[in-house]
Amino acid sequence: MIWHIGKKEIYHNLTTLRFVLMIILLPILMIANALIYGFGDNGYAAEIRDYNRKVTQGLSHIEEYAAKGLGELGMIGPAEIPKRPPQLKFCADGADAFIPRSITIAGARGGRGGDNGGVVENYRWRELWSLEYLPSNHGGAATTLIKIDWVFIGVFMSFFVILFTFDAIAGERARGTLSLMMSNPISRGQVLFAKYLGTFATLIVPLLIGVLMNLLITYLSGSIPFDSGSWLRILGMIGLFALHISIFIFLGLFFSSRVSNASTSLVWLLLTWVCLAFIFPSLLGLFVGTLDPIPSIERISAEKRLQLANIDDEFQPTEMLKITKLSEAPSVNNPSATRQWATYFRRRSETRTRIADARVDQQLRQVQFARELTQISPTVCFQYAMEGLANTGIVSYMDFVKQVRRYRDTFIDFIKTEDRDDPNSLHIYPVREGLSQKLVNPDAVPRFKEHISHQSVIFPLGLLIVFNILFFIMAQLSFLKCDLK
Repeated sequence: MIWHIGKKEIYHNLTTLRFVLMIILLPILMIANALIYGFGDNGYAAEIRDYNRKVTQGLSHIEEYAAKGLGELGMIGPAEIPKRPPQLKFCADGADAFIPRSITIAGARGGRGGDNGGVVENYRWRELWSLEYLPSNHGGAATTLIKIDWVFIGVFMSFFVILFTFDAIAGERARGTLSLMMSNPISRGQVLFAKYLGTFATLIVPLLIGVLMNLLITYLSGSIPFDSGSWLRILGMIGLFALHISIFIFLGLFFSSRVSNASTSLVWLLLTWVCLAFIFPSLLGLFVGTLDPIPSIERISAEKRLQLANIDDEFQPTEMLKITKLSEAPSVNNPSATRQWATYFRRRSETRTRIADARVDQQLRQVQFARELTQISPTVCFQYAMEGLANTGIVSYMDFVKQVRRYRDTFIDFIKTEDRDDPNSLHIYPVREGLSQKLVNPDAVPRFKEHISHQSVIFPLGLLIVFNILFFIMAQLSFLKCDLK
């Protein structure tokens, strides 16, 4: 009996105008997605070329300064660290156009003692390197284009779920067929399950066909290579599609059984869909932004300049003073002066690092808090889970920042370890003259390697399952209590 009702539901859906509209629009969106990301000028192929170019420049940078000695390499640091482009960006764009694609290295500031009267010995110095986080890109053409990725198509599908379910029970009641159906030896729970299966099959089969068309075009374009890991993640995304569709089917059945007519059901469903998909996430995001406003770049820069100026005033490396802490140049024969310069460089480096890290950490904490609040929406949970599998979005950048910071510590530890092996070194970090001057094997220098983590998928995936259970219970209880006439 369940299968009979399910087939009847499928047949009814196939003969409606909404199904015709869906099977026209869905392939168009899937093909457009494949063409934009597979053949577009700014697709994965262009991004991976730029990434490989920066990696090659980084290797050349290491080779150049390793040939100048450990001290020079320790002060100049590594080159710009790029983030690997996400392979499955076409599935979940994650607003990557607004997220920095690399972390640069700051520390080019230097000076030459002896230029202001000769009080400081003639010494050309270079400041210690530090990480510099690029600001987000909030301008340009990226703001004017709608990204037709799989997440957008998932939101599109949730809208069609509403069109297929708003009259699933209310329409049967109005036509008088619901009471006729229940006159058979079948429970209300079985009827509800049959209608769920019929609607789910009506939606998931065209979606799978569209996904296959999308993947075929993308694969034939040759611009996005697929490996076994990519196919597994794509299968996971199809599972997320199924969970997302299932939630709105249960929601549609709930309202359809709760109200007296199909028109009222449609109004309530549309209102709920707009609130869950758009209004609640936007309002909560704005609310979080007002709780802890992030200082502007200008304010942070002014604060950094002030603190660095205070350090400069204390040490006075280039001022015309008769007595300064840095009146002598560092050298192997002058450990005391070398330690003074090390203190100066270290304090400036710690100040720059503390201010830069603090601002980024505040931004990431705010984003994380906003993510936690906005996950009251099933659509947002679907989006975050898709971004987690595609390695896009702000969480991907947060993981990248953490890995770059660990690499920073690894690089510094390497310099100090190599320096300890040289008996002729003063072992004073971070001063070029206080470190070993021996040449460094470039292959021994630590290289940054980004590790992809999908842990951010777990929580939104769990919420999608919880939403399915919750809305199933709501639909079941509502249908058990509804009138048949």
